[in-house]
Amino acid sequence: MLSGSALPQTLGSITTTKINELAKQRDLFDNQRQEIAKKAEEAVDLREKARILLEGVTKIKGHPNVAIDRHDVDVEHTGGENTSVKELSEGAVYANIRRFLLQSNYDPSVSERTLQSWISKLEQELEFLKTRHEHASFYSKLVTQWLVDLESDPASGAGFEKVEGEEESAQRKKWESLVFTETAIDATAIRDYLDGIFETSTQTQQALKGLRDQIRSFGTEFISKKTWLKAKDLDWISKSLLSSDLLTKEKTVVLKEFMRNPAVAQEVADVLNMRLCSLDNWVWPSEGIPIEWRRQLNGKYRVYMDEELLDSLMFQYLGVKWSVAFRSAFEKFLDTPAWKSPRDQIPEDYVVRRSRLKREEAVGRSGAQCVHAFRKNMFREDYFMTQLPSSVEETSDPYNDEEADDEEEFKLKKSGMEIKHSLLHILITESLIHNSLHGQFTAIRSDFEYFGPSLAHATISTVLDYFGVPQKWLNFFNTFLKSPLQVPYGSTAATLVRKRGVPMSHTLSDLFGEAVLFCMDFAVNQSTDGGYLYRLHDDFWFWGHEEACVKAWQAMTTFAEVTGLKFNEEKTGTAQFVAKGKTGIHSQSSLQPKPTEPGPSKVLPQGDIRWGFLKLDPKEGRFVIDQDQVDKHIVELRRQLNSCGSIFAWVQAWNSYFGRFFPNNFAKPAMCFGRDHIETAISALSRIEQVLFPKYSSGVTDYLREKIDKQFGVKDLPEGFFYFPVQLGGLELLNPYIPFLSMRENIKQSPEARLRKALVEDEAEYLVAKERFDRDGPLSSSYSNDGVRSETSSTLSLEQYIQYRETYSRPLLKAYEDLIRIPDEEGADQTAGFQRYQMLLDEAFQEVNSRKIISGSWWSMSPYWRWAAELYYEEVTSRYGNLAAVDQQSMPLGVIKTLREGKFRWQS
Repeated sequence: MLSGSALPQTLGSITTTKINELAKQRDLFDNQRQEIAKKAEEAVDLREKARILLEGVTKIKGHPNVAIDRHDVDVEHTGGENTSVKELSEGAVYANIRRFLLQSNYDPSVSERTLQSWISKLEQELEFLKTRHEHASFYSKLVTQWLVDLESDPASGAGFEKVEGEEESAQRKKWESLVFTETAIDATAIRDYLDGIFETSTQTQQALKGLRDQIRSFGTEFISKKTWLKAKDLDWISKSLLSSDLLTKEKTVVLKEFMRNPAVAQEVADVLNMRLCSLDNWVWPSEGIPIEWRRQLNGKYRVYMDEELLDSLMFQYLGVKWSVAFRSAFEKFLDTPAWKSPRDQIPEDYVVRRSRLKREEAVGRSGAQCVHAFRKNMFREDYFMTQLPSSVEETSDPYNDEEADDEEEFKLKKSGMEIKHSLLHILITESLIHNSLHGQFTAIRSDFEYFGPSLAHATISTVLDYFGVPQKWLNFFNTFLKSPLQVPYGSTAATLVRKRGVPMSHTLSDLFGEAVLFCMDFAVNQSTDGGYLYRLHDDFWFWGHEEACVKAWQAMTTFAEVTGLKFNEEKTGTAQFVAKGKTGIHSQSSLQPKPTEPGPSKVLPQGDIRWGFLKLDPKEGRFVIDQDQVDKHIVELRRQLNSCGSIFAWVQAWNSYFGRFFPNNFAKPAMCFGRDHIETAISALSRIEQVLFPKYSSGVTDYLREKIDKQFGVKDLPEGFFYFPVQLGGLELLNPYIPFLSMRENIKQSPEARLRKALVEDEAEYLVAKERFDRDGPLSSSYSNDGVRSETSSTLSLEQYIQYRETYSRPLLKAYEDLIRIPDEEGADQTAGFQRYQMLLDEAFQEVNSRKIISGSWWSMSPYWRWAAELYYEEVTSRYGNLAAVDQQSMPLGVIKTLREGKFRWQS
């Protein structure tokens, strides 16, 4: 949660002031309501009672002229106020009652029963107003409770314990043993290894030369700058730094103030330029840099440095600039002939015969629209060097395993979680296609143990030097890495110099890691003749034929040995899928390898392939949920919730853990997963809720309902209060069932059926081509690729025609694209009942809102909010008479928004 006591105290003062004003408004309302009720009780007839209630209600709601006849307005209000109202609005209802009341003076068809119905409606509206005022008071108390909780324990909103636990102690000892112990690295062996993969051919040598020239040129020109940055550059530098989660809350506030004040920004830019111009002499403060241990939701701890803000800005600037330069150079290297691409080994005779059958020129063996080309493009866009920004404006937190609370946050590229999920989708899709075409599929997965803390400085320096980084920059990078750290030991701290590893959440650290791991990417590519190592920083996956996986693993093993890295055994494993006979997706033939019995090579790593709460089951051919892992986190979630000192902190913890962490670790659904995955995920969510709240029929909402009753004396809150957005007076509890269920409706075909459809389309394409060939013969200009007229007269059989589908089949490409696709969320249908209440929302909700929450515009709402709105609105409106339980101006929304911006700090 937020750190520092100053902010909660300031926000508390604002909230107290607003609560006092609300109390005055509520007293005024109570007096007005009682006066109206008294006058209505004394009315001589129903018509007079209805008039008194109408004038009273419209006056309280700020529309007094709506209840007054136009002639009265002309007499009493010389200003000539406009009494017109919007069609279909709440004001239109009151205006019509006024008209019909006037009509009742003359027309007997306006019966006493009708008058009584208006009276009941207006009396009910007074009760709704009373309930909304009470809700505003209650809501402010919720915010006050949150602020008091933060102020009493500023390190977190959830009773953060300062005592170091056993788990934290063990991780700390391991981290210290790595970071403060230098490891023996043979720089000569690393250079020999690099020569062995980059100097193997003329093509690789040329590509390496181009890479070195680009890096050397950038470094030389960059160091010679007289003015490094301008004040306007602080905008992208600051945004990039804020996205890293490196800064403390206090430094975040200061940095945002820098950004708001142009004069201050110019001063900061001037100081940074002075530091950059004397970069050769830059050193860390001799007293060392304080460090902070932060617990992540998955139970792991990360160590963050709390350096001076100006240093953080300088590092961010240099890190982004160097990262952009390296990514550009690496991408150019990827586009050279040195980087191999997988392809089918297609005989020349086959190309000619196929072109004859299709009545096309024999101009090549593959095109842009095929599975092979699609794989390459996808690898480049989503997995190759994506840890590094492609431009200075591009920001993303690679370690962010949660989605933003606020949907209005601007996303410049895929989040780390989205890329992780898409990788799982690709893996299952590839397994389906490989089994369909080849009858076998093998996958391996691993990562490096404590990659960041264990990365040797000698390894980094040697690789950067090999790629052409000038010596002046190598010196600065070495100084940056060897930072003196203030390591706390009880009430004291010792200053120790880092001898290994890279600082957390620094862009320079990402650069160093990616530069080193690029060497492994290329080694795997070369050893497997074009295979792709799908890598998310130090988490890497490879799949395909078993022989290719063996070569890839051997290349990874050699890389690890040379660079001084160790594989993480807990995250290392192999899975092998074998096609189960004739599935209808493919028919086994002499052209396809026969499926073998399961049992990967002994060279490949042992263990299961896991991700999040998922385990890859080769027999099922899909990911299944590991319930044991889920159970461990249920215990942890209960502990975290019990430590929360306020309702809002409880909701924030629940949303982060149950609303995002669990669903994210079940993985986003995709067409290749089928409906089974969704049904398994929502069943798991239901079980979690039942285990946590066994005594409550409505689960979490019943629990919170009872908790609120005990703390605030507010009873019988509707379901919508818990799930509706804060702008409508709700708690905005996330409901993770809704996204899963809304996607389920758009999965209408099994993955196997989708592949069968592609095969049928290929066969239909063949039959059309065969019929045309039999009728018209080949083109008269059918030549081989060598320009020699082909004498081949035989055409291809169907079995031969579909032999190289990854090179030629567009139906297979379309199936691939469909299988990796995340199904669209299908929102609930709009009903007339909900639409009526939408029209009653204040003008603030009538416009399209950036968060796409419940508003007056149905189509501006996200599918999630359409579903939630239709599900819960009836109970909300029956209690409050409106979708909004309270007017926006009656709530401390700015305070809530500020508090929700802080990341939740998990209890040790």
